[in-house]
Amino acid sequence: MFKQTLETSATPHITVTECLGDLEVRGSEQQRVAIRLRDGAEELALEREGESLTLTARDDCTLICPAGSSLTIHTVRGDLRVRGVRGPVVVGTVFGDTLLRGVGPAELGRIYGDLLARGAVGDLQAQMVAGDARVRQVMGQLRLEQVGSDLKAEGLEGGLVAEQVGADVWLWPPFAPGATYRLGVGNNLVVHLPADVGLRLALRIGGRVHSLFPDLALEEVEGEVRGSLGAGEALLEARVGRDVYLSPLVVKEGPEEIAFDLAPDLEGLGVVIEARVAEAMAEMEARLAESLGRIDDEAIRRRVERATEKARQAAERAAERA
Repeated sequence: MFKQTLETSATPHITVTECLGDLEVRGSEQQRVAIRLRDGAEELALEREGESLTLTARDDCTLICPAGSSLTIHTVRGDLRVRGVRGPVVVGTVFGDTLLRGVGPAELGRIYGDLLARGAVGDLQAQMVAGDARVRQVMGQLRLEQVGSDLKAEGLEGGLVAEQVGADVWLWPPFAPGATYRLGVGNNLVVHLPADVGLRLALRIGGRVHSLFPDLALEEVEGEVRGSLGAGEALLEARVGRDVYLSPLVVKEGPEEIAFDLAPDLEGLGVVIEARVAEAMAEMEARLAESLGRIDDEAIRRRVERATEKARQAAERAAERA
């Protein structure tokens, strides 16, 4: 293994032109940059000009840098993991999965795998995510131009713009007063709402709205379904290819039951069951993300696959009983 350490200020600018393997970047309180490669020094090209470092890695690479660093990454051929870098993070293209944890404002280009992000201080935006996107705790706005598969999001303090999501969307609180949550959803939208939510709805849907809020009055105006919960301080605007499910947020203290009366609509029932399964899987995904640095990706995938299969079998049994 090759290692190199350079003393820097607390706020250097680091540019990774290309990494041909996996790239991991971790923020540290020390004023230095440590570079680690699996193989020898010949796999690294490094230039320094003042507090600006530019490098190319022809192998898996780990960078440990000051937490206040600003980071620009042009191309990663494998997976990308960035943790604890509070300066601006700009990413061009990642051919694998991307994990962001405890970062500053982040601007992502094209992600050809999945995106898993948690704890962004500032805005988080991505041009394209080919796989799934799972996002938690963004203090600014989350903006996703295109997501190829599912989107699961919670803790979005600054609102949401997801222009095109290819499959299903799950949203959890909070729905911050004054914020707008704007979505284009290819399949179904499932929204979990707290009892004290203040939310206006403006929905254009291809299917139906299934609501567990008896006080919610919906009306159709010029092809748009409108309604309001509470004082309506936040706004949810969505174009949805199929159905919308509005469900009270459940604090898990024991086994949950599915309360939607959708017996004639077995396909819809399946969506609600999947929503409940997704809630359980969300916590599991977060815990697995914590251990990414300690367990190899293949082991994680096997764990998720086994847990998902067990959850789906339980959901199928629940559907049969319903």
